[in-house]
Amino acid sequence: MLRGGFAAALLGLVSLSGAAQADDRVTLGVGVSAMPRYEGADEYKGRTIPIVNAQIGRFYARTEDGIGFNFVQTQNFTLSAGANMMWGYGGDDVPPGIGGLSDAIGARLGLSTNLGGFVFGVAATQAVTHRDRGLLINTRVSYPYALSDRVRVTPSVGANWANEKYMDSYFGINGTQSRRSGLAQYHPDSGVKDVSARVSLSYAASERFSLTSLVGTSRLVGEAADSPMVRQKTQFQTLLGGSYTF
Repeated sequence: MLRGGFAAALLGLVSLSGAAQADDRVTLGVGVSAMPRYEGADEYKGRTIPIVNAQIGRFYARTEDGIGFNFVQTQNFTLSAGANMMWGYGGDDVPPGIGGLSDAIGARLGLSTNLGGFVFGVAATQAVTHRDRGLLINTRVSYPYALSDRVRVTPSVGANWANEKYMDSYFGINGTQSRRSGLAQYHPDSGVKDVSARVSLSYAASERFSLTSLVGTSRLVGEAADSPMVRQKTQFQTLLGGSYTF
C-alpha cells in the first residue's frame, strides 16, 4: 500500500511524472497533507511528506515511483523498472487488536504514454522483502492543462487492482486478530481495491520555486470495502506543498 492509501500517488501530480521528459532535473520539496489513518479509517491525521522528483539521464527518483531506470524514454512513451516502497501502518492507526503492518520494498514495472494531451499510466508493484504483501496494479489517466504561464491544473482518475495476498495483508483478519479485536475473521479475494479522482493546482512562483495544492477522494470497492476493518469507504485527502528545482 502506498503511504496513506494514495498519498504518494497524489504527489506524483506535482511533477507530472507520467510524462517523459529529456532534460536532467532535481526537484526537492515538502508537502503537508491531511489523510486517513489507514485505508478505510474514519479518522484523519496530518503528515509531512517529502517531494522528490529527480531524473539524470535514464535514472529517476520520485516520491510516487521510487527509484529506477527508464528502458524506453521518448517524448510520448516511457517504460521503466525499479524499486518502490509498499507502506504499512502503525498499530495505533488501526482498530485495537489488529496490530501494525511493516513496510515492504516492492519491484515496480511502469508504463506511461501521452496521447492528445492525456497521460495514461499503468504500474505493477510486487513485494519482494515481504512476499506475502502481494501485488498491486495501478492505472491512472490525467490531463495536465495550463491556465496561464504560471498556473497549471491537472484533473485525474485512477483505480487499483490487488491480488489475494495483498488484499489479505491489508484488509484480511485472521483468527488471532479476530479474537483480539472482536472483529469477524475475513479473507478477501483478489479484485479492484479502489477508485479515485483528484485535482491538483500548481503555481510557478518563480523559475525554480513552485507551490502545489491538491484535493482528492477515493472509494474502496469490492472485497476491500467489505472488510470489517473498514469504517469509511469514501475518503478524502488534501495537500499543500512547495518545491525547488535545482
